[in-house]
Amino acid sequence: MQRTLLPIAIILILASVTVKAFEPPRMHPTDRFMVTLFTDVWQDTPDGMDLNTIQRGVSIEAMQDMPLGRSNFSVAAGLGFTSHNLYSDHRYLYNPQEDAHDFYPIQLDYDKNKISLNYIDVPVQFRFRSRDLERTFRLYAGVRAGYLINAHTKYEGKAYFAEPGGIQFSPYAPHDMDAVPRTTKIKEHKLKNINDFRIGIAAMIGYGRFNVHFSYPLTDLFEDNSAEEMRPISLGLTLILF
Repeated sequence: MQRTLLPIAIILILASVTVKAFEPPRMHPTDRFMVTLFTDVWQDTPDGMDLNTIQRGVSIEAMQDMPLGRSNFSVAAGLGFTSHNLYSDHRYLYNPQEDAHDFYPIQLDYDKNKISLNYIDVPVQFRFRSRDLERTFRLYAGVRAGYLINAHTKYEGKAYFAEPGGIQFSPYAPHDMDAVPRTTKIKEHKLKNINDFRIGIAAMIGYGRFNVHFSYPLTDLFEDNSAEEMRPISLGLTLILF
């Protein structure tokens, strides 16, 4: 009996050692700081609005990567900052009659016109990474919740001035015949009709340090004006620093 058990025990020990030898090592946490440069493709813009071809934006994320056992998967969460810039031929102006901000067409010559939306984000990702390749293949997808910390407009170009009274913020020429257009720079904060919170989806795919980025908000950015259906599809390139 003992002679029979000894070979079986040896076989079981060898089998256990062999299985452990083929077990993949645990993945190390990685991809913890990423910078994304993107452009926005805005959907459902107000009638008559023309947009610049490139809508520059940037996103910075610091993530904690948590590998799931010895698999190729991990979960990550962290904190980020995202800035969207909408360049168009419509100014985002306050209308005192409506007590609201909305987009109005520019009727004078101008050099720059944009509205900037800046968010603090909390991203959560489900991640897949390959092993034993010279360049790691990545496929990340998740959700991102954001809180608006700053929204402002910036305008450089002609604007109507009246004496007295200064700048006329009406999108149309003032009725005062003494008003004349002059070149100026205007930056406005405390904008109305913009939601403070947003939730969206985001994904990333690629090899090595450079990856393709996609994101889309599921909630409206604007409210109670002509832009309440307008949302950006963000497409860009993500650089993984470490």
